[in-house]
Amino acid sequence: MGGTLWFIDLLKDQPWIGFLIGLVFVAVMFGSKNLVIYFYSRHKEKSSDRPT
Repeated sequence: MGGTLWFIDLLKDQPWIGFLIGLVFVAVMFGSKNLVIYFYSRHKEKSSDRPT
């Protein structure tokens, strides 16, 4: 438990670091969502081009 206290103290002293971590988290979440949508649409395109 003592290992995480330095991180909490850091966020108390430097709140902008927490803001940057939040921005990175949001960017990763939206980026991964967009990648999933992109690959899904490519998969649907390929499967619709294939004659059945």
